[in-house]
Amino acid sequence: MVVSGVLSRLEVRDDHALVELTGVLRLGTMADVRRLLIKLLANHERLLIDLSRIRLEWEPAVQVFRSVLTDAGGWPTAGLVLFGADDWMSSNLEALHVQRTVPVVATRADAERRMHERPDRVTRARELPAHSGAPRAARVLLSDACLDWGVAELYEDAALVAGELVTNAVQHAQSTSRLRIALDHRGLWIEVRDYRPGNGPRPRPRIIGGDGGRGLHVVDAVAHEWGVTDHSDGKTVWALIGLPPG
Repeated sequence: MVVSGVLSRLEVRDDHALVELTGVLRLGTMADVRRLLIKLLANHERLLIDLSRIRLEWEPAVQVFRSVLTDAGGWPTAGLVLFGADDWMSSNLEALHVQRTVPVVATRADAERRMHERPDRVTRARELPAHSGAPRAARVLLSDACLDWGVAELYEDAALVAGELVTNAVQHAQSTSRLRIALDHRGLWIEVRDYRPGNGPRPRPRIIGGDGGRGLHVVDAVAHEWGVTDHSDGKTVWALIGLPPG
């Protein structure tokens, strides 16, 4: 039975659920797919998604799988594996790097083998308020992620960087923010997106005894790389905490 126009079949197993999608994946159906998968992840934690009966009409729509997994807490809190995609769907999943975060395999048997393995890139995200408690909330998210991902040694530097970037969003952009963290083969990526247009931040002199953070000098000193991406309605400041050698 088709549910909400996008679900053709749901098969529940002990440690996962099989989800067969149907219809057309386009801008107008992305919200339906998102709502469905978020609800199913809340109930089952691990989903194997059969794409053999759904047709891709709008290429960017494949990013819904990555965003759903990130918002659900990412691996190992939640898991998605995609299988059965046609050539057009597969090429767009690859082109938009979805497969780095959400594994894409050929068959259901492959998906069952892959579902307990960590993806090449794991991510988490959280919306943060525009008040003084936001840096602490950022550190809690980082602490949990570093423990879950087995990189507790990166936490101290990551917490310094995230605290400064979130403080910058609260005090200078005077905006809510979205913290997104990711781990891949290069290290731990930290992104803070604010919603106030304007020039990107630059390191400013530290005022000894002054209020607030120590400025982006901390980020510049601790991060392996960092930068700013401007948007029409704000900016994202990102930083990379590199993995230790060996």
